[in-house]
Amino acid sequence: MAAMHASRPIEVEGRFVGVAVARDAAWLFLATDPALEDLEGQTFPDPSEAARVARLVLLRGRGPVRAVA
Repeated sequence: MAAMHASRPIEVEGRFVGVAVARDAAWLFLATDPALEDLEGQTFPDPSEAARVARLVLLRGRGPVRAVA
């Protein structure tokens, strides 16, 4: 019988960006969004930390928000 793995979907502002999979004492991030390919295979202490870092990476690429006149 195959072993069951715990996993949690990772979303940023309603956007599904990857999955955190429990591995040993850490959570492995598997990116489903190309914008987060740099995080592929990184480990985190818990899924919420993976989501926090994913959010920071996505926001990094947005730049400053400017008002439209």
